[in-house]
Amino acid sequence: MDHLAVANWMFSCVNASEDSDTPEAPKPVPRPGDADEDKEGGEGAAHGGRNTSAEDDEGMSPQALARFFG
Repeated sequence: MDHLAVANWMFSCVNASEDSDTPEAPKPVPRPGDADEDKEGGEGAAHGGRNTSAEDDEGMSPQALARFFG
């Protein structure tokens, strides 16, 4: 989803008229565990906030999953 948003943003930037302002770059979709790991500077922060193994997925709380899926 992030890649599609960036591709659409780049398309808009390239095809914008010279008189118009450059659109704001898209923000990445929040993922479970991003905020917690980024604050602590944990292993997930070094990997873009994404889990790197199946063991990490087992530690997701129901509240984090509910926030992610809305």
